[in-house]
Amino acid sequence: MVAKRARLLWRAGCGLLVTIGLLGLLVGDGGTSGGSLERPNSLDVAWSFRTSGRALDVSDLPAAVSDRMLAVPQGGTVTVVDSRDGRFLSSARSSADRFTPLGFSGGVMLAVEQWFGQGGKTVLNAYDPATGRKLWHKTAGPNLRKGNKDAWLGQAPFLLDPGPAMELADGRLAGVAPRTGAVTWTRRKPALAPCDQPDPDDPRLPPSPFNVATTANYLVVLKGCPGRTAELEMMNVRDGVSVWEKDLGRSRDSVKVSAVRGVIGVSLDNDLRLFTESGEQILRRKADGKSGLWPLGEARGVVYLSESDDTGQAGAGSSRSHTLHAVRADTGRTLWTRSQGVTANNSLTSEAIVGEVEVAGAYGGDLRWLPGDARLQGPGASSLMDLEGRGSAPVPWPVAGTFVGMSGDLLIVRSEEKDGTRYTALRPSHRAVDAERTAALGGVERQEWPDACGLISAELLAELGRNYVKLPVPSSRKVLGTRLPRPSVCRFATESGSDDGIFSVTVRWVAPDAKAAETYATSVIPWGCAPALGGCVTAEIAKPRRGVHLYTYRTGLEQLPVAHATVVSGRYVLGISAGNDKARTQRLIRRVAMHLAEQADRLG
Repeated sequence: MVAKRARLLWRAGCGLLVTIGLLGLLVGDGGTSGGSLERPNSLDVAWSFRTSGRALDVSDLPAAVSDRMLAVPQGGTVTVVDSRDGRFLSSARSSADRFTPLGFSGGVMLAVEQWFGQGGKTVLNAYDPATGRKLWHKTAGPNLRKGNKDAWLGQAPFLLDPGPAMELADGRLAGVAPRTGAVTWTRRKPALAPCDQPDPDDPRLPPSPFNVATTANYLVVLKGCPGRTAELEMMNVRDGVSVWEKDLGRSRDSVKVSAVRGVIGVSLDNDLRLFTESGEQILRRKADGKSGLWPLGEARGVVYLSESDDTGQAGAGSSRSHTLHAVRADTGRTLWTRSQGVTANNSLTSEAIVGEVEVAGAYGGDLRWLPGDARLQGPGASSLMDLEGRGSAPVPWPVAGTFVGMSGDLLIVRSEEKDGTRYTALRPSHRAVDAERTAALGGVERQEWPDACGLISAELLAELGRNYVKLPVPSSRKVLGTRLPRPSVCRFATESGSDDGIFSVTVRWVAPDAKAAETYATSVIPWGCAPALGGCVTAEIAKPRRGVHLYTYRTGLEQLPVAHATVVSGRYVLGISAGNDKARTQRLIRRVAMHLAEQADRLG
C-alpha cells in the first residue's frame, strides 16, 4: 500500500450559486501594483462565492483547492469555481451516499463516489471542470478479477500537473491519461519487507516501507524503514521512467519524505536533506530531536524551511511553535531566521509566507456552535510575511470561518450563513498602519473600541431591578495582541449573587464600516443543523429586529443550552451571554440585546 505524506489544503462544503458580493468590503488603501509585495499587513477581498445551501447541514467534507480552481462539495453536488476570480465553472452530480472531490490533475477534476451498506462500492470519476461532464470512471477492485488486470486499488490517486498516477489492485504503480482514464504506463513496486513497529505499545500500524510524495511533474519514492538503508527515487509521471536514484544510508528511528514545487525534503532521524528536481543536494541540516524541519518551497533562488517545535503548552491543540528559515538554494547559506511563536502550518506563495494563526474567532470542521459563542472576539487571522522575512502582527479576516487553503496567492476562507455557505478569497497586501491603527485590528483605531461596561446604561440596570454590579474583565484590554484603552468585556452580577441574573457583554469586533460589521456578524451566528448532536439540532435563532440575533448556544461536553445573542450596532458587533437557558434568562438577554441595538448613534 502506498503511503503519501502530503499536506492537504482542503476542507468545507458547497452548492450552486455564485455572487461577487464582498468586493467593496475592506478594500486595501495601499495595495501593491507590480513588483514585490513588501511588509504585508492586510487581507483584501478578491472575490466572494456563496452557495445555495449550508455545507455543515449535509456533512463536513473538505473542499479541494488547486492554483487555479476550487471544488466544493455539498451532498450529491460538487461545484467547480475558477479560484482566480470566483467565477462559477460547472457542477457535477451524483446519487452516491458520499460524493467527495479529491482535486485537479491534468486539467480534470477527480472525485470519489461511495455507496455504503450491502453491495457498497467506491468509484473514482474524472470530470471536465468547464462543463461538469463525466469523462471516465474506475471502480475500486482490491481483489483482482479476470480480465481486469488494471483495476484501481481504491487508494487516493497522486495528482500531478500532467495527469494522475495511482496504485493498481496488483500493487503496480500506473500513470493514467487524464481525459480518457487509459493506463499509459505501469511500474511494479519492489518487494519490500514490512517495517517493524518501533514501539510495541503503539496501537497504530507500523510505517510503510514505500512512501510517495509529489512535485508538479514527478513522483518522489522513498523506500526504507527505520533500521534499514533508505533509497530515494525520482520518477517522471508522464512515462514512469526513473530520472535518478540515491542511496541515503541507514536510518535508526524515522524515515520521512516531503515534496513541494521545486524542492524535495528527506528526513532520516531528524537529519534533513534537500534536493532539487534534478537530484542535486542543496542542503543538509540537523533538526533538534524535539522538532520537525520541512521545506515550504522555493522562490527566486531561496528555499524556505519551516521548523516546528513539539514542546508546546498543554491545551494548545495541534498548534506548535514555528521558526522560519530562508536558505540560498545555490550555497545553502542561511539568509535569515524568524520565530513565529505558536502557529499552525505555513504556506508559500509567489509574494508572501502565510501562516495559520489559531485565534478564538476562527472555527473549524463541524464545530457548529463555536462561532455562536458570544464571548469570542475577532474573526480568524493569518500571519503574513514577505519573502525578506518582514512580517506583521496577526492580520484578521473580514469574516469568521474555516481556513480552506491557498490557491495561488489567494487565501480561501469558508463561512456559514443563513441561506448558504460563503467562500471568500483574500489577497495579502500592504496598508498604512500605526500604533493607533494597528494591523491586528484591521486598521481600526484602538480608541474606537468602546468600554463594554459603559454600553449598559444606568437606566437599564435600574429597570432590571436587581442591584447590578459592573465587573470589568482586565484581560479583555488586549485583543489579537493589541492593547486597548478600555475593557472590551464586562460582567454584570447581582448583589444577591444569584446565578440567574448574571450576564456578560462583549465587544466582539469593531469593523471599518457598518457593511463590514454586518458581514462579519452574519458569519458568527450558528445557522442550520448540527448533525453531530443527533438529527437536525438547531440554535433556534430569533431576530426580533434588524441587527439582533437571539439564539441557544451549546457549551461543554454535554452541549448544555445557554441563552446568547449577537448584535450589530453600526460598526460594532456585540455579544451578550448568560449562564443558562431558562425563560427568565432568555427575557433578560433579549432586553439587553434590544438596548444595545439602540446604541448605534451614540457609538458611531
